[in-house]
Amino acid sequence: MEGFSVLARLVAATVVAAALTGCAPGTPDEDSWRGDATRAVGDVASAVQTARIALEASQQDHLHHAYLQAVLVDAERTGGLAADALSSVQPPDIERRRSSDVDDQLEQATGLLQEARIAVVAHDTGEYADLVDRLERTASSLQQLETDLEAPPGDAR
Repeated sequence: MEGFSVLARLVAATVVAAALTGCAPGTPDEDSWRGDATRAVGDVASAVQTARIALEASQQDHLHHAYLQAVLVDAERTGGLAADALSSVQPPDIERRRSSDVDDQLEQATGLLQEARIAVVAHDTGEYADLVDRLERTASSLQQLETDLEAPPGDAR
């Protein structure tokens, strides 16, 4: 009987230790965080470009409205997932300020994707030209951010 209680205590201690270590978020090193941020920004930029291209094609009557809706819904979902994935990663101390800036830009981009999806679903074609311009500017900003993230903060490119 005594052997059983030692085994039970050992199992209980292992379960508690695993639960405690699994609950605490880890902080990635600087390079890992920059890699995660670069991927997230690239994924959101891709979603923004996809929405822009689809809206342009629609303006030229090269895309059916139902397909345009599907593309915009998917672009919004993909961009949101990428932004959410990065926001759940604890940045290292040296990247905290830049992390906040990245989160802000990703939030603005995903908000624009949502705005574009709303306009498309509402079939508000009068908004498409303005949305294309805004999506193009946003994609350009995200591409620059992606390039900037390849280097540690403060490094000149």
